[in-house]
Amino acid sequence: MSESTTFESLELETHLLDRLDALGYEFATPVQALAIPPAIAGKDVLATARTGTGKTAAFVLPILQTHKAGVIICPTRELALQVVNEIERLSGLDNIATALIGGASMKKQIQQLNEWPEAILVATPGRICDHMERGNVDLNQYDVLVLDEADEMLSMGFAEDLDYIVDQMNPDHQTLLFSATMPKHVQKLANKILDEPEHIRASGKAERPPSLVKQFVMICTLRQRVEAIEKLLLAWQPNAAIIFCKTRNRVETVADILRPKGAEALHGGMSQAERTRVMNRFREGRTNVLVATDVASRGIDVDRVDLILQDDLPTDDDTYIHRVGRTGRAGRTGRSVLMVGNRAVRHIKRIEKKAGSLEQIDVPTQQDIDDMQRAQLVQEFNEIEPQQTAFDAFNAARESGMSAEKIAVAALSKLLGSSSEQEATSTPQVNKSDNGPKAALVLGLGAMDGIDRGAITGMVYRVGNLPDASVGRIEMLDKITAVELPEEFIDQLVRDLDQERVGRRYVRPRRSDDWTFQPEGRHPSQRRHGGGGRQGGGRKGPGGRHNSRGKGRSGRPNRRR
Repeated sequence: MSESTTFESLELETHLLDRLDALGYEFATPVQALAIPPAIAGKDVLATARTGTGKTAAFVLPILQTHKAGVIICPTRELALQVVNEIERLSGLDNIATALIGGASMKKQIQQLNEWPEAILVATPGRICDHMERGNVDLNQYDVLVLDEADEMLSMGFAEDLDYIVDQMNPDHQTLLFSATMPKHVQKLANKILDEPEHIRASGKAERPPSLVKQFVMICTLRQRVEAIEKLLLAWQPNAAIIFCKTRNRVETVADILRPKGAEALHGGMSQAERTRVMNRFREGRTNVLVATDVASRGIDVDRVDLILQDDLPTDDDTYIHRVGRTGRAGRTGRSVLMVGNRAVRHIKRIEKKAGSLEQIDVPTQQDIDDMQRAQLVQEFNEIEPQQTAFDAFNAARESGMSAEKIAVAALSKLLGSSSEQEATSTPQVNKSDNGPKAALVLGLGAMDGIDRGAITGMVYRVGNLPDASVGRIEMLDKITAVELPEEFIDQLVRDLDQERVGRRYVRPRRSDDWTFQPEGRHPSQRRHGGGGRQGGGRKGPGGRHNSRGKGRSGRPNRRR
């Protein structure tokens, strides 16, 4: 099909065409044009399409057209909620889709299932399996199964869950499988569950990063990378940047160091409320630096992103391309820097075959940073339209005997001096609680309990309903964690957190006015501290979080959720 395929030519029902017209959509994207007709015809579909190609509408519109009972499985809670929003937007109806996701109330989800039994189900693998085991959902009543971002679900360890879901579906069901990449394990799954599918590759050959993106590679050790990232942010002054890391722990490490620069972390270990808060802040421009894992950042499409920093070699070439594709959007230029060690250099040639050439650069020196900032300042001057007051001030200075050169230098000195003072005294985020006395909120759980700073931060913000940037330093020891907060919030948080749990552990909050936080950059050692009381213990017993792999009611091993 041509790139100018209209939705009308796809023979959609009138009410859907009217809705698409009201939303301003006339032409289908390539994946929509290719996937919608066979899906409406009842065929299985195997589609390769990345985020941002319009793939959600490619499987939602056929379900709305055929009025079949549909189940859509997504790898993450965020993506599931986005799909629900898209279903409601395309249909123009409320309560037409029900989200079954982890981190949300099971009781409320059961209520929604009972109130809207004909709603489209949009679920994460673990949560829908929980509902099936409890008898809340019978997939034998559903006719269409959609696996969205199948490659991510398999990489997250959901293969067993997907097998279980497919087995519980109506034997005559239709399956639509969408995947950003098509590695062997995805193809193996497709061969097992699809029946003579329509094969679709929306972009033909393997995709390449946008042409407006300059790609760089930097050879440096792991220890050098955070400093290199800081210098690149300082030198290039991006509108918005995403820093990709492979693991949650690495995200937390990098984000902790970059928080004074306004960075925030995003990964799957954070609570749903905290992840939503961080994503919304980034979309709205209140946060400009995001440190994220690939999975957690799926679905974040922000056109103003003009810098991608990759803290390590991605797991595969397609992941590299998808990372770089987060910038250079809507006709804008962008830059991407891949940071690798000496041993990984051999992989660069392989990436270049798919993505195009990568220019090698060094970590910027202070001279480089100064030169770049001066060049940026000159560019800004060229774009400024002088105001009349500036002309009046210039003429007055000339009449006083100053030369044009001296006036310009004096103005620049004043401007640069003001900027330096402001930069030295400002903080990334300002709120009414930035100034004033601080205290420590001490929680009776720590690193040995398998939690991370993101989970702690999310819980404190959620329970305390705190203003942005209220949480300061966090020190996590083996069995306790101290959180620096404005003292005005501490007592209420101690009360509100009294019955709060992380996993199966109560947090046991208390206040400490004499906790001494370690200087930035130093790792807190296991030490005695003020504030009274002994360190919280708690062993990981049979019912604990770390010994929870057993058998579900169906005899199926428990899964990651």
